Amino acid sequence: MMLNRLAIDQTIQKMCAEVKNLKDERTDWKILSEEALFYEVAVCIFGSQMLYEHALAMADFVKRQGMLRKSAFLPDFKQYAENLTAMLSNPLEITKDGMTRNITPRFKNRLPKLLSETARNIYGNKLTIKHTLISARDSLHARELLVHNITGFGPKQASLFLRRVGYCSELAILDTHILDYLKLAAGIELKPSALARLKWYERIEAEFKRISEDFGYSVGCVDLAMWITMRVAKREYVI
Repeated sequence: MMLNRLAIDQTIQKMCAEVKNLKDERTDWKILSEEALFYEVAVCIFGSQMLYEHALAMADFVKRQGMLRKSAFLPDFKQYAENLTAMLSNPLEITKDGMTRNITPRFKNRLPKLLSETARNIYGNKLTIKHTLISARDSLHARELLVHNITGFGPKQASLFLRRVGYCSELAILDTHILDYLKLAAGIELKPSALARLKWYERIEAEFKRISEDFGYSVGCVDLAMWITMRVAKREYVI
């Protein structure tokens, strides 16, 4: 059975109201420590390769082990990657819905390399994540700087990071659920890999923003409501 757009839009509209009424607990990036910002980078890097719940559990684990502190990777970034690889070679225990199970992290060699290269790009050049955000002219420029400096960040991951740290909420997070909606609503068919280029991402983002205006809520509110709606709907129907 195909998804019914009218029913989907009605659900998104209702979900937007619920999202807007949620208690505002936005993080303020200006008061976050550099380690906390690097943690958010890790969440977004890991999240691009695995389920969000697994990415969060892995980032939490790495943080508990002290591997997001500068002392863990300065001055030997290569050794840092090797230490991370060894650490992530063992099963990781996660708890979801009251049930505990072990998972084996995917890309256990690739992810430490991405995090190590990011640390080198930023801290090895005497920069900081916070200074990068401060130096940005606006949210678009901030996203561009993050894509340039953080290995493993495409436009989607950079947009998610900026949302998570409370930098802005007007940039869309175009994941597979949002792309499925755009296919349903506007006939736009794109593979997620096509959005790795900032130019293409911004084109589709502009179309998403145009559609989001019809719901009468902010971009951040609509894409979260749409993400929730499509994620649930796709469990029950075939697009």
